[in-house]
Amino acid sequence: MRQNEVTFILARLMKKFNKDHRNCLTYLQTLYQNLDPVVSINSGQVFLWERHGGSWYGIHGDSVVRFTEADGGVEFTAFPEDKSCDKKIFRLSDDMRMIFSEISRDPLIHKLIKAYPGLRLMRQEPHQCLFSFVCASNTNIPMIRRMLHELTRKFGRPVKVDGIQFCTFPSAADINRASIDELRTCGLGYRAKAIKAAADAVASGRLDFDALKNKSYQEAKNELLRVYGVGNKIADCVLLFSLEKLDAFPIDVWIARALVDHYRWLHKKKFGNKVTCQQYEHLSSSARDYFGRYAGYAQQYLYYYMRQTAGKKW
Repeated sequence: MRQNEVTFILARLMKKFNKDHRNCLTYLQTLYQNLDPVVSINSGQVFLWERHGGSWYGIHGDSVVRFTEADGGVEFTAFPEDKSCDKKIFRLSDDMRMIFSEISRDPLIHKLIKAYPGLRLMRQEPHQCLFSFVCASNTNIPMIRRMLHELTRKFGRPVKVDGIQFCTFPSAADINRASIDELRTCGLGYRAKAIKAAADAVASGRLDFDALKNKSYQEAKNELLRVYGVGNKIADCVLLFSLEKLDAFPIDVWIARALVDHYRWLHKKKFGNKVTCQQYEHLSSSARDYFGRYAGYAQQYLYYYMRQTAGKKW
């Protein structure tokens, strides 16, 4: 083959590559134009993401996920490779226009959608989500991160990405093999017993996440509540963030304050520093009835707003 023929073929290939690359980048920019991954990962949903240089790295089950914002788009990479990781984790197939339309029932939610248009729910691995929110009971976000980092360090699989050492999230079987005393060395305190019970339920198959996805919201919640240490809020977080129950409406003190102050679904004098079981059921049911099948999205906007206005760190 003569030199000019080789040059011509290479030029054709480069032209096609550049066209495909531009098309792909345009698609990603369109897809991500309203997604703010930094806001989403720093909104109390996930706890094992950290920034190194210009990129964010997160532990998603047995994978490490990296994203970098560049040229008006977002580049996602998973290790091991998973080309659809971004669409799965950041729920890019959700019809946000329809969701926003359905949950915009009042001026407050409408304002929050305009203020935080890039905030998204994040889809999590179910067992990681369950253990994360068991750790989250009665503590703050920095402490949750420390406990989960210790769990991954002691029971996860070490993996290096971009020269940075990470540990994947341990399986339920890995955690179940540890004793309660070993789990306590992760700083879990009284939560160690609940983590052990949850790990045993998942590892034994008594708690089948795939089966729960096919059950109704209430049926799936009842199954989760049978696990020692799992209460209403933990169950609703798992249902919302990992089991596709987008009507789930987790309630903690921040959300309860929002519902008391802005929706008057509970009298201020009846609300203290904790949410009782009866109050939880009333508020959660009221929110699901009011916001509808995407109530969980409304919850996330309210939660982010309440913490931001209070100046709380993520």
